[in-house]
Parts: sequence; structure tokens; C-alpha cells
Amino acid sequence: MTAAPSTKPRKRVFYLDLVRALAAVLVVITHFNNPYLHQAQKRHVFAYEPFGIYIGNLGVSLFLIISGAALMMTYGGPRLDLRVFYWKRFKGIYPMFWTAWILGTLYFFLANQGVARNHAPTRAFLFTLFGMDGMVANFHIQTMYLLGEWFLGFIVLFYIVFPLLRWAVMTYPKTTAAAIFAIYAVTFVLLNKIPHSFPNQIVLPLRLPELAFGMYFVRYVRRMPTWAVLPWVLPCAGILIMSAKRPMLNEDFATPFVGVACFFILAMVARYLDAGPVREPVALIAKYSYPIFLVHHVVISKIFESTDTRAFSTLQLYMLFAAMSVIVFGLSVGLHRLNANVVAFFTRAFDGVTLLPRRRKAPEETPPAKDQTLS
Repeated sequence: MTAAPSTKPRKRVFYLDLVRALAAVLVVITHFNNPYLHQAQKRHVFAYEPFGIYIGNLGVSLFLIISGAALMMTYGGPRLDLRVFYWKRFKGIYPMFWTAWILGTLYFFLANQGVARNHAPTRAFLFTLFGMDGMVANFHIQTMYLLGEWFLGFIVLFYIVFPLLRWAVMTYPKTTAAAIFAIYAVTFVLLNKIPHSFPNQIVLPLRLPELAFGMYFVRYVRRMPTWAVLPWVLPCAGILIMSAKRPMLNEDFATPFVGVACFFILAMVARYLDAGPVREPVALIAKYSYPIFLVHHVVISKIFESTDTRAFSTLQLYMLFAAMSVIVFGLSVGLHRLNANVVAFFTRAFDGVTLLPRRRKAPEETPPAKDQTLS
């Protein structure tokens, strides 16, 4: 007799939610700021380079660290079932992405009178099918990219290499750390010496320190007593203060330092903020961070296509951001629920379906009925 699967929801980890929610907000702010680059006044509603690095790079850096930390927290046991791991990653990414992409494509097809915004050669659909269209577009290849940004394709690549990286971190932590920094250093030098036309930030070896730090943090640092961890807060705060006053010369070099420092401080501060009035809204944003990531860029671009903000006051710009945030969150909740229904529908439809037909059992012979009459 097998035990029934538990339906009890997994307890949320507050510091992971806090970092994930903040990263989601930073990414939304990034794209809300961007339209002002193309207007006469070139002003930004929010800070454009906090701590000396582009606000979008800070948001992505936190997302990378939290991705490594969350996966190590979930799969940090003695063994990893690859089939289960990849199936869960697949269900967590692709159904919602495909649902949002189909809805967005159909919307713009109707809104543009039969011309889809993301039209491209048919062969480009393969990139969208695997969630790589945003990333591939950075290499000047025409794709059907509409939502999700390059970060989605990057995370897919990280999921592919995670089992190997997990094994290395757990088995040879010191050697692996040294190898990661060596790979990072070589990649950094090559990218700054060899001419290329794609952004450095999308190259996986250059982001390994951030991904690995999240894994190391959960595996080793999180288990340390508070008195042993708190002294590291001061150097992290020093990095942020120095970067804000005098930005480092190379942003690729500065980003992992600033991202790790922010994550470390947030993880330490989180234990003092874990109360209902803070925990509940943070958990809400964290829960819908993926659909927010999928829909926000389309909503922002649509708003700025129809709204001329050049004469807006600062108060009006903040009100516009608030209105945009409400729309994005509402669509994210709707997408999340729709995705749950879509997944449930296909799960029921294909329940028990296999690639090979099942063999039918031969019908059993029915024994002759007994004579019920009395002699």
C-alpha cells in the first residue's frame, strides 16, 4: 500500500520571497524607465543606476542568485532524480509561457488588423517553442519573440547544467569555487578583447559566480549561526556604498559583486522583517513573479505607444506607474489561474495515454449458470 501524496502546501521561505519580489519589481521598473530614453527630456522615473550598475542588471543578478538558492534548497538532498527534476522544470516554465505567447500573438494580430507584431519566418518558431526566442534575438537573428526577455532562455540553459553544477558544489566545493572563478575570469577577458555584437550579460560562464553563490549560500552559509554571518554584512554594505559613490569601471565586473552584496544583506535583514504586514505582500508578489515577468514588458510598451508622457509631471508619472502595476498584476493573476486550468485540462485529457497501445486482455469465459429450478 502506497501513501497518498501530501496536499499540504510547501512552507514559503521569507528571505527567498523577499529577494524574488524585489528582483521582479526592479525588472518592471527597468522597462518602465526605458521609454524615456527615446524622448526629448531623457528623464527616468526611478533610479537608473543604483549602486553604480544598471538597474536591470541588478534585478537579473538577484534573480540568478535566487534561482541557484531555490534549486539548491529544493534539490540539495543526497540524490537527484533527473527525470523528476526536468519534468518539474518543464511544467514550471513552458505551459505558462506558451499560453501567454499565444494570447499575446492573437491579441496583436487582431489589434494590428491581421499583422502579428512578432511575425518571422516559420522556422523561427522553434526558438519560441523552447523559450529561447528572446535570447537568440540578441544575436541578431529574427525570431517570434514577444515576451519573456532573454532571461527566460538563460534560465533554461541554467536548468540544463544545474545537475552537474549541483554535484560539483556538493562533492568538491572548494575546487568547484576555484574553477568557477577561473571560468569567469577567462570569459571576462575574452569578451573584453574579442569584438562581438551581443551583450555580455547573456553569456552563461560570465554569470556562474551569481548562480553558484546562491547554491553555496543555501548549502553552507545559511546553516551558520548568526554571530558568524553578521560580520560579512559590513563588507557587503561597504561594496554598495563605494559602488554608489564611485562606480566601477567595468559593469560586467561590478554586477556580480553588487548583486551578491545586495542578496547577502537582504537575506540577513529578512529575519527582522518576517512579520505579517511585510510577509504577505512580499509572498504575493513572489508567487506571481513569473507571470509578471512574462506580461509586464508588453503592457508597458502598449501603454507608452498610446500615451505621450513628455508633458507629465513627476506625480503623473508615478500615477502612471501605479496604474501600469495594477494592470500587470491583474493580468499576471489571470494568467496564473488560466495556466493552472490549462495544465489540469491536458493532464486529464492525456491521463493514462501511452505511446504504445495497450494489449487487450482476452475475455474470460463465463461459467454456465446454475439451474435454479427445483426438481
